[in-house]
Amino acid sequence: MTRIDVALPPGTAAGWAPIVGLGHLAARLFGGRVVEYPAAYPGKVRKLWGMRPRGRGREDAGLLALLYGPSDITKLRQSGAFRGDYRFVVGWIIDSFWEDRNVRGIEFQGIDHLFIIREEERAYYRRATGRPVTALNWGADVLGQGTDRADRPVDLLRLGRQPQDWDDDDRTAAAAAEFGLRFAGRPPYHADLAQNLRAIMASYGTAKFLTAHTNLVSAEPNTHPTKEYITARWTDALAAGCSIAGVQPGRDSTYRNLFWPGATLEFDRVDLRHNLAAIAEAVAAWTPEQARQNHRMALRRLDWRHGLRKIADAMSVEAPALDADLAEIARRAAT
Repeated sequence: MTRIDVALPPGTAAGWAPIVGLGHLAARLFGGRVVEYPAAYPGKVRKLWGMRPRGRGREDAGLLALLYGPSDITKLRQSGAFRGDYRFVVGWIIDSFWEDRNVRGIEFQGIDHLFIIREEERAYYRRATGRPVTALNWGADVLGQGTDRADRPVDLLRLGRQPQDWDDDDRTAAAAAEFGLRFAGRPPYHADLAQNLRAIMASYGTAKFLTAHTNLVSAEPNTHPTKEYITARWTDALAAGCSIAGVQPGRDSTYRNLFWPGATLEFDRVDLRHNLAAIAEAVAAWTPEQARQNHRMALRRLDWRHGLRKIADAMSVEAPALDADLAEIARRAAT
């Protein structure tokens, strides 16, 4: 049976913990191991060296490289894993919205199939790379780390990037208290990424709502200035039964096509007190069924395993452990 190893860069920042978790999940379900590619971009000489053609391996194994952005292909090409004895190598670009970062098709030679996180860029990558391209979506380990917990003592949780109005947790907590809302700020940070992800998922599982806004209302150097998109905050929170309140990224394909009524509480503007009034009204109407529905729909639509099945199908790989998990997802989602 064909195994698939998974390539990740070492020393990943905390914000990428969900993708590191995806990598380890994929390796387990594909019967493979996690291997590393360099974290640093190569110099000119090393970059040219990395452009050598990849030989076709003879081993009945494949490599899935999780590329944080399209330019990470230059890092992958420096690794021994890329030139290993694999029958196929596929790439999965997570921040695929960076299509304006000069993707060069020649750098993707040796990639048998390219997967991206968003449908919006599929035509661009197919044209730029000449590779087969399949769009997947942001997901979560809903089966392994999600919850439909009914007891949720936190009305509103804050985590991650926020617009200025929402960025001061002490100010937000004081304002929330005026509306009778129980607010929780950022959970403690853990240096171990797996432990950090578990702590974040546990925090989501205690909350009715999470505040998260489209990147277009809180632009930062590492966010795209014109495209809006969801991130793991949306999918992980929903996996844990928590709805998302904020100015939503309505132009993102995952948001448009896979979210459901009740997944989000949409604001028409960023205004702390105005937004808190809307949240207070929503909390008053909240029931445990909302958490159960979020978790159930996340199992059906957002679990990473659905995307991993598409990767296995594209490469004609059998994955009995993955199939067993998908059967369990179907069973739980039907209840």
